[in-house]
Amino acid sequence: RRAEIQAALRKGGDFIRAMQRSDGSWYGCWGSCFTYACWFGVEGLIAAGELPDCEAIQSCMTFLLAHQNEDGGWGEDFSSCFDRAYASRPQLYGSESGSTVVHTAWALLALMAGDCSDAAAVKRAVDFLVQRQRLSGDWPQENVVGVFNR
Repeated sequence: RRAEIQAALRKGGDFIRAMQRSDGSWYGCWGSCFTYACWFGVEGLIAAGELPDCEAIQSCMTFLLAHQNEDGGWGEDFSSCFDRAYASRPQLYGSESGSTVVHTAWALLALMAGDCSDAAAVKRAVDFLVQRQRLSGDWPQENVVGVFNR
């Protein structure tokens, strides 16, 4: 049984690597879109036995960090799903900026799984989440982030 599991992990890792785009991202079809797919791509490669310093994961770290907004968060317009290209906006529905709690959390999960070396970027993202959390502990209702199966 061990050999079957190892073979399945190897095939899964091969598939994830094959689906990675040249810019380091992955396209996701469940939600909007690249930030969450990057999280799953990195987690999948780690589960398949890759180390965080591998080229595929580091390429994803570069992609995510390049799309971090000035306020420390990430935000993607749902048009990313339809256009299959990362789309950001200066302001997203329900947010004071182009960043949302959900996209920022997804990006942070990917950065943590990939052992991101840019501690300042991670801190800015955490600070964004802390700032957006309400006193009740809840989070604001923001821009639509999923389900966009097509």
